[in-house]
Amino acid sequence: MKKIIFAALLVILAYTAQAQDAPRLYTLPSPFERYTHYLATVRMSGAAPVGSFSNTYIDKSSVRNFSISLEWVLRNSPISIGGELGSSYFQKRLPRALYQSGEETLSAVQTRTFTQNPLQVFVNYHFLNKSSVVQPYAQLSGGISIADYSLYYGSLVEQKQKVAPAYGIGLGSKFLFRKDGSFGADVRVKYEGTSFKYGYIEKGTSSVNGSVGLFYRWW
Repeated sequence: MKKIIFAALLVILAYTAQAQDAPRLYTLPSPFERYTHYLATVRMSGAAPVGSFSNTYIDKSSVRNFSISLEWVLRNSPISIGGELGSSYFQKRLPRALYQSGEETLSAVQTRTFTQNPLQVFVNYHFLNKSSVVQPYAQLSGGISIADYSLYYGSLVEQKQKVAPAYGIGLGSKFLFRKDGSFGADVRVKYEGTSFKYGYIEKGTSSVNGSVGLFYRWW
């Protein structure tokens, strides 16, 4: 009996020593920390015109805005780089009034619209590491915007389309639904501007938008 107990103790000690020497896989960092990974985000946003754009052309907020982005999150770095394609639409309708067009006087309801499709590259700086459930960041972006200025007098329209430089700066945060998971939410506040000038828009356009997005990340 003593021999059996002694043999059992030897087996337990040997197993314990082996377990202590074995790598603890559950303590390894997340793959999202160890490898470069990618992140795709779809956003919906509300935007408010500011500055001269609001003062001279449209001062109404818009909720008809969305964007999609693809982001490359660098390994061992707080930096990520990406591209974002979006669309936004602003509109304001004025009461019927008299307008001068050359030698003619028009009585019409004036409707002002501005549509833009910005295509920008961006750099994000993350303040916490990639294993955090909450990941606040600052963003700087630049690129172009395909803009459409349409000024309606009833059914008559004065229109101008052009490509203009665009830029932006923002603050946001990612929220993982599960630590080390692939899905999460992204909340961002961003100032955006373009150099578009035509008609009532004399000093370019500018707006502040707040967006909520869902993202998926993979490596």
